[in-house]
Amino acid sequence: NRRAAAGPPSGRPVPRMAGGPTRGPGAAVSAPRRLWAPPEHWTEAEVRLPPEEVHHAERVLRLRAGDEVTVLDGAGRTARCVLAGELSSNPRAAIVESALHPRPNPEIVVYQGAARGTKVDSVVGRLGALGAAEVVVFSSERSVVSWDADKSERLAERWAGLARAAAKQSGNPWITATALPLTWTDLLVRIEQEPSAVMLWEEARTALRNVVSGWRIAVVVGPEGGISRAEAAALESAGAVPASLGPRILRTEEAAVAAVIGLLWHFGAIG
Repeated sequence: NRRAAAGPPSGRPVPRMAGGPTRGPGAAVSAPRRLWAPPEHWTEAEVRLPPEEVHHAERVLRLRAGDEVTVLDGAGRTARCVLAGELSSNPRAAIVESALHPRPNPEIVVYQGAARGTKVDSVVGRLGALGAAEVVVFSSERSVVSWDADKSERLAERWAGLARAAAKQSGNPWITATALPLTWTDLLVRIEQEPSAVMLWEEARTALRNVVSGWRIAVVVGPEGGISRAEAAALESAGAVPASLGPRILRTEEAAVAAVIGLLWHFGAIG
């Protein structure tokens, strides 16, 4: 007995993927037709696309005049648009309809310990897709990397680009904010200013879900070496409540993602 070489078993439809046409098994997944333009590039009738988005539209998405796209401003506005002309000479999109999206509630801010290689890149990309409000990197006692001013500037620019790319990929209308890395002292000042803050710590005995509330929640995730007891005490004095994700020891880039997914589920944003 031979099964047909293509197509699903009889009576079972091929699933329709969100944001794209029906595809059979093994078919390539096309990139979403989403572009970004900052708020100052918008009028009521059209959007002017920045040069990097023109390049992405032409070279990656292969878009042409008359093609329909979704444009987001990263501050809660999205629009269904039609490209007005050849992008190289007329980088504008006519707005067909637009929508305003409220800020996520609660806003989730992640203070991420500095980490080697592309680990922070991974955190920014994943949390940007999930809809975290901010990802802010900090240095601490057990950080295994340190960056000078020039390196910090380059990293901040790269993280901003990754956050924009994640929003376009996922359809998140609010682009995750990023910033220059903080010193440990700067981190403590920021935590003091947060209305609600927790720190993930392996010695904590209270589950994360039992210590979070409010419209904005800050989560401190230690670097690869973790948070020392002295640092934990300083964070607690600044207002951060120790919290646990459970009995498993996660890598720093895994802990941040697990915490945000857990909070989104807890507050009914996913699942």
